[in-house]
Amino acid sequence: MKDITIKQYFEGLMQNAKTEIQVYETCECDILTTCQKILLHLQDVLADLKRFLFAYQFKDKAEEIQFFKELKPQMVCHLIYYNSIYSIELKCPHGSEDVVKHYYTTELNKLTEYFDSNLNFYQYYRTNATYLDEKYFLRGRIDIHLIIDNTFFDSDPQFSTSYDFKVAKILANELLKIYLSNRIKELTNEGLRKRNSGSCCEMVWTGSKRGLVELIYAFDTCGAFNKGNVDIKTIAMNFEKMFNIDLGDFYHIYMEIKGRKINRTRYLDTLQKTLLRRMEEED
Repeated sequence: MKDITIKQYFEGLMQNAKTEIQVYETCECDILTTCQKILLHLQDVLADLKRFLFAYQFKDKAEEIQFFKELKPQMVCHLIYYNSIYSIELKCPHGSEDVVKHYYTTELNKLTEYFDSNLNFYQYYRTNATYLDEKYFLRGRIDIHLIIDNTFFDSDPQFSTSYDFKVAKILANELLKIYLSNRIKELTNEGLRKRNSGSCCEMVWTGSKRGLVELIYAFDTCGAFNKGNVDIKTIAMNFEKMFNIDLGDFYHIYMEIKGRKINRTRYLDTLQKTLLRRMEEED
């Protein structure tokens, strides 16, 4: 016990925990099962940390403050984070895209409400203030006049201070904000994809590459896009994306077309003839 500090023990424990979390997150399980497995693992890890702490003697107040202000919250925040995800996803309604997005947005707004209601402590913590550290992060220093989470009264006084849980909650909420924002973004992108696929079908260019290059250079020459204020490479890239085709070295193709002895605009001429024929047949 004398050979290792609590910070060293914590860092080793935390590194192993993060590795295990990555393993669980990359498995093929659904989000609820993944959260359950991670929570069970983190509970065991936290129990190991608690056993170590009970046999450990802090060398001074500074080391104890560092543990409860900086170290322990890093682990507890993951417990809060995955437990919150589990709860949110478990209660997620089965409905339309708009219904689910509204649900996630409501959960996101709750994080803002928590931030607003704890603004003073958030500012204290994020500005790295220290003048209240002995009251916030030393055991047995509870001040009933300070705002305290109710969770403190249900916690082990030998393994908790009045504010280490609040720090963990802040860190967890920051992770949860990213998670919820990504879920909303995914739903928005999925909705756009569905609407786009429903309004038009994907088109693949089945004509010749030389024919398409003729068109691209014709459009560029007459300034058909952005009043001529767009370079030909951009035009080509957009056509490739639009028609799912790789033109490769389109300039080389253009030089081959330009080098023809006769009928340089073969494809454009064919387009003109076939369109005129269609018009004549429809008269």
